[in-house]
Amino acid sequence: MSGQGKAPTLDTLRVVTRLETIDWDGDYTRSGSRIQLMQEYLRRAALWAQALDCPNRWPFFDIAAYVDPSAHVDEGYFSQLRSRLGGAGAIHPTLNLIRYMLNFTVLEFRPPGLPDPFEPLLRVLERGGNVNRTHGIELGLVAMHPRWETYAGRAEPFRIDEPHLDMLDADWEARRAEDARWVAESRAMRTEDDAR
Repeated sequence: MSGQGKAPTLDTLRVVTRLETIDWDGDYTRSGSRIQLMQEYLRRAALWAQALDCPNRWPFFDIAAYVDPSAHVDEGYFSQLRSRLGGAGAIHPTLNLIRYMLNFTVLEFRPPGLPDPFEPLLRVLERGGNVNRTHGIELGLVAMHPRWETYAGRAEPFRIDEPHLDMLDADWEARRAEDARWVAESRAMRTEDDAR
C-alpha cells in the first residue's frame, strides 16, 4: 500500500469480494430490480446530503469525505483494484462510484440514524454491471432522470427484498416480451400492406 489513505477494513474487503464477482457486461433482464435499487440509493443519498448540508452534491458524491475528509481508502490499494475491475469491464463512471463506496467503508464514525447509502448501489452493480452518466443515470438500456425533490422528502424506503426484486424483474421481462410481440405484429401487418 502507498500510505496515502486508510488501510482497507473488513467492510472494505467484503465489498471488494462482491465487486470482483460482478459480470460487467450487463444483464438487461434485471432492469426492473436495478431501477428499484437505484431509487433506494437515491433516497438514502438524499438523506445523507440533507444531514451533511450538501444537497447540491446529490446524487453521487463522496459521502465519507463530508463526514471526515481523511476517510479515503489507501490510494495504492484502490489503484490496483481499479486496474483489475477496469480490465474486467468496469467503466470510469462506475469506478468513481466504487471509490466512494470504499471510502465509506473506512469511515470510523457514522452519524447515527442514517442508513448505509451504498448497499443498494452495490446491489445495482451486482444485478447488471455498470452505471453510466452520459444521459441521466443509465442502467443498461434504461435511463433515469431523478429529481432532488422526489427523494429528499421521502422517509419510506423502497422495497429491496430479494423476492420483490425478482418479481420486478419478471414483470419487466414480461413487458419486454409483450413489446417485442407488438413490434413483430406491427411489422408483419406493414409487410402485408406493402405486398397489396
